[in-house]
Amino acid sequence: MKKKRVLFYNGQLFMGGIERVLTSYLQGLANDEDLEITVLIKENDPEKNIFLTDIPKNLPVVFIKTEEMVKFRNKVKDNKKNIFCRLLYPLLLSYERIYMKKWLKRFMCENQDKFDVVIDFDMSLGKYLDIIDLPKIGWMHLTSKNRNEKKKKRLAKRLNKYWKIVVICDEMKEEVKSIFKIPEEKIIRLYNPFDIDRVKKGKEIIKEEDKNYLKKDYIVAVSRLVKEKGRIDLVEIYNKLYKDGVQEKLYILGEGPAREELEKRIKELKLEDKIILVGQKKNPLPWIKNAKIFVHTSYSEGLPTVFLESMILGTPVITYDCPTGPKDILGDNKYGVLVKTGDKENFKIELEKLLIDEERRKKYIEDFYIEKLQEFNAIYVLKQFKKILDFGDERNEKIFNKTNRK
Repeated sequence: MKKKRVLFYNGQLFMGGIERVLTSYLQGLANDEDLEITVLIKENDPEKNIFLTDIPKNLPVVFIKTEEMVKFRNKVKDNKKNIFCRLLYPLLLSYERIYMKKWLKRFMCENQDKFDVVIDFDMSLGKYLDIIDLPKIGWMHLTSKNRNEKKKKRLAKRLNKYWKIVVICDEMKEEVKSIFKIPEEKIIRLYNPFDIDRVKKGKEIIKEEDKNYLKKDYIVAVSRLVKEKGRIDLVEIYNKLYKDGVQEKLYILGEGPAREELEKRIKELKLEDKIILVGQKKNPLPWIKNAKIFVHTSYSEGLPTVFLESMILGTPVITYDCPTGPKDILGDNKYGVLVKTGDKENFKIELEKLLIDEERRKKYIEDFYIEKLQEFNAIYVLKQFKKILDFGDERNEKIFNKTNRK
């Protein structure tokens, strides 16, 4: 049987949910005898590409932008006070777009016969899809409801260029059908593959300086520090809890551009010794496992697999019920607590109740293990993924031909 030759593309391998899911797929498929996988990454940034070491050694990794190019651009970007750098930076971005288009055109021309399908895993190939004369699979990880009309129209055009579109939860599938008018047969719901045994059996590697943190009673949040993750909401919710006498501390794991704003708000509320910005941790599992509750105030999600890690480790979840993702994991308040997005007062009330109700916390975890967890098992999801690559299926062939004509 001929192997399927798959090119996985992603913009970078920085710390992030999409990158974590990508490496889960690559680890699960690396030794599959039916597949031959190559990984294509845009950014060659050794300092930030922390997931590069998680890609199996037998998979070739190709970078589009050179390390020197990325390093120089980042240096210019970071030197904001220099007027020359401020003028140069947008010019560098324009040059990199031209460079990437030429590079991709040459690469696809030289390797046209080496691949059967291209997977645009973070959907950042949008401007370059016409260069790639192969079946293309787009992977949607985030809701589109919050996009403005102009961006929705642009995305709709791009979506029609994909042979198939993978979405990671049921709500997202309905979104893509209704907002972008994509035929249902082109859309495939595929949960992110999850290595349940890895989380269950994983060794806790805890740095010496972190051990004292983990001995205390606390609640935890894990995400990039960006505006859409709603961490200012979380700080303000915690402030009200603290005034009501809650003693558990709040640990916020992650890094990002919103850190400065968070630090400022924490200082304004005089909560520096109660809310700890822990920073980025490659292995957040010990922090999640030792917490009483995992809290999440994001305004936008795909399928937050960190919820799965938390539930497996015995830590229940309370979250904003943002447009896609949380409900697929927690059900309709069956396995955790969903609060209307942006409702800080109700979030505070529900979190306070959950903190004092140990039996309820245990019940969420027990029911999740029995009724829901296996749906996310990597073995099952990876089998479903391979079915997507079945080009011999008559219906799939029809979709591919129709997409190519467009």
